[in-house]
Amino acid sequence: MQKQSVWIIWIGSLAAMLLGSGWIETVGRWAFGLTLVAHIVEFIIYRSLFQRAGGSMGHHFVQTLIYGLFHWTPIKERLEAEEVS
Repeated sequence: MQKQSVWIIWIGSLAAMLLGSGWIETVGRWAFGLTLVAHIVEFIIYRSLFQRAGGSMGHHFVQTLIYGLFHWTPIKERLEAEEVS
């Protein structure tokens, strides 16, 4: 359910931008832009985590761009659990 909530934000803001007018369109643009910027910043902050996790950085970028913390939180928890054991 967590990842689906992010899709609601992306699709809702995109629909508001494309189908809305006036203040609804403005809110859609702000929501879309702020979500995009927040997820790019998240990728930059957690880049070292993704490098430790391995795999494609392109994959991690796209997943973080779409899902944000719902992508990197399970990775962080897994790596922390592996360090403890």
